[in-house]
Amino acid sequence: MALLREEKRRTSGSSGRLTVATEPHVSHKGGFMPKIRIVIIESPNPIDLFERRSEAKALAASCNLMGHQAISFLAKSRGNFKSVINYLASSDSSHAERYPSLPLFLHISSHGNAGCVAFGSDVVDWEDLVEDLVPVLKNPDYDGKFALSISACGSGENSISTHTEKVLKRSPKIKMPSYIFSILGEAVAWDDALIGWSLLYHKISQVGIKDRDLIIDALEKIYKCTSVEFAYRRWSEDKEKYFSWPSRK
Repeated sequence: MALLREEKRRTSGSSGRLTVATEPHVSHKGGFMPKIRIVIIESPNPIDLFERRSEAKALAASCNLMGHQAISFLAKSRGNFKSVINYLASSDSSHAERYPSLPLFLHISSHGNAGCVAFGSDVVDWEDLVEDLVPVLKNPDYDGKFALSISACGSGENSISTHTEKVLKRSPKIKMPSYIFSILGEAVAWDDALIGWSLLYHKISQVGIKDRDLIIDALEKIYKCTSVEFAYRRWSEDKEKYFSWPSRK
């Protein structure tokens, strides 16, 4: 199923500048509320661990400093990954003392290419990855929106959205990822990826995930200052389709 092309929609005031409507993050008691919840599942190669390369620890620390709620897990195999997903599928908003409906981002950091990601020695293509995510997508007990981030080399042209739409036809009650974010390019340096993702989550905390134009504006600003080029697929509830950005021809 072909992705629909995303077109940027600008809304200007009298000054011609983009009107920004940020979501408030101040609680009624005057304290600052968490902005989003982020679950990082990382699967480095053992050599990465020897050489102290890890995206998860630094990204989780950065996100928590921003005021997000971030946790991380290590997946040494596809079985480990599925176990974490099944655990996350038990998330119940009724257990939240406050803010039960924060958006939940699942961030997968691993090696990969245009057709797959790797958990240890297990190579998982996009169709199988979506099948592994079904328990989370079917969880009716978490009230917030769900989004997916893929941090793997070559993953910018992934077909996750296509396979997710197939799951929707089979299981109409699943929660479709509002956004699927990835980085374009065959190879992305660890430090560039870390900075790019940190900025993305920082900007999302400012603009939310409701307005596509503010998301696009944020991604363009990240590219200008870091050369990290993000892509997304955005789910449209009205059209029941994913839209892509940058637009595919």
